[in-house]
Amino acid sequence: DAEEFIKTWKDHPLIVPSIAPHAPYTCTDEIYRASTELAVKYDVPLHTHISETAGEVEDIREEFGMPVVPYVRKRGIFNAKVIAAHCVHIDEGEMRELKKHKAGVAHNPSSNLKLASGFANVTRMLELGVNVGIGTDGPASNNDLDMVEEMRLASMIAKASSGDPTALPARQTLAMATSMGAKAVHMDHITGSLVPGKRADMILIDINKLHNSPKFERDQEGLYAQVIYASKSTDISDMMVNGKWLMRDHVLLTLDEAQLMNDAQEYAKEIDAFLIEREQSVLSKLVAIGGAMQEESFEVQAKVRIPDPDKIIKALDQDGVDIIYTRHYHEYDTYFSFDKKKQGLLRYREDEFIGRKGEITNVRGRLTLVGVTREASFERDVMLSRSRYYAPAIHSLRFYREYFEPVSEIDIEKDRKRFKIQYKGVDFYINIDTLINPDLGHFLEVKSRTWSREDAELKSSLIAELIEFLGASSDMAETHDYIEIVKKYLKNK
Repeated sequence: DAEEFIKTWKDHPLIVPSIAPHAPYTCTDEIYRASTELAVKYDVPLHTHISETAGEVEDIREEFGMPVVPYVRKRGIFNAKVIAAHCVHIDEGEMRELKKHKAGVAHNPSSNLKLASGFANVTRMLELGVNVGIGTDGPASNNDLDMVEEMRLASMIAKASSGDPTALPARQTLAMATSMGAKAVHMDHITGSLVPGKRADMILIDINKLHNSPKFERDQEGLYAQVIYASKSTDISDMMVNGKWLMRDHVLLTLDEAQLMNDAQEYAKEIDAFLIEREQSVLSKLVAIGGAMQEESFEVQAKVRIPDPDKIIKALDQDGVDIIYTRHYHEYDTYFSFDKKKQGLLRYREDEFIGRKGEITNVRGRLTLVGVTREASFERDVMLSRSRYYAPAIHSLRFYREYFEPVSEIDIEKDRKRFKIQYKGVDFYINIDTLINPDLGHFLEVKSRTWSREDAELKSSLIAELIEFLGASSDMAETHDYIEIVKKYLKNK
């Protein structure tokens, strides 16, 4: 579908298609590699989110032992023309790497403020020669999509966050929204400046408004200050795209504004009705306490009972398996159930990170709202599942119990040894779990993130093969999550 989209719009006079793998925490290696191949094949930009939040950076460092930019570089994305969105939490070394690979940065001031993502060090990026453009992100994280406001915020935030009132002056800010912005999205050969051979894309701004008066003409830079610090989007009176006037004297020439507003309001009513039904109670409460994120990553997985974990660990040292890293956790899970099953289960988890000497090196808390059913099943008891929403657990279990008011709770304690491996060129996670409370023995769990039906079918076959390769028996397969296994045990106890 992505390739067809690119082929459909590739030669359009006004549209430049791109491919956009969302972010490292939602995209598999396969998605990044396939996206890069398409971007290179058709010479289109590749857009992805980089280091938008501190949590994303911490998770990548913890799991892969490196910052986000080196992580995506190892996935090959810099072979394409990269547009890196946000880049709020990149360090100077990462900035230099973006410069080296001629990647552009899309700076989104309003979004970063609204989502409390932080303050991107745009001033340092510019000093190092990175092409930075100004963006609006999207309506869900900005609302008004006002480029004039974004320019003003970009300049103001740079000053406040650096403590330097001269940081990101008005003229440089305007360049970020025009000529440099075009470079950042790899379109400076066709737009971004009014020179022969490029498209005639321009706006006219009325600077003779009361809020923009009086004018000072002593300094030629004053005009830039007027545009950035005093102008408003409603001051834009005319717009031309590719030599064609689309707006004259504030009147749209190619669109029926009244009809569009009516249509939009009807869609808003439909969305309201949908969200009222879908996101009330548990989900709305999770969102309200902050930090909730939707995780749309799918994974194929299989689980089998095993008599001896050490035999599986030893089998991982065989030729044919490459161990990328290992982790050791002690996990305490509390599952909240609610009156309406369709609301799913809310899991409160405390992870104790165990060091080589058995010491606790770190503790992390997390809430996960999961569905009560699986998405699909494949041969030999391999299941396709999807997480829904998760959030950091920064309060006590008692707080969440009183806040969410579950009708019942189930506690599960387990020891987990996790291995990330490659088998036949495919990444898998191997969990060797011991259920301590209740005492239900040992399990081998094999997982892999997936991104299409075809990919899921391939990986489900490899999972079944890998289980046999490690010396486990598919006859001991479990087709339920641990919570369902424990529920059944408690019911029959």
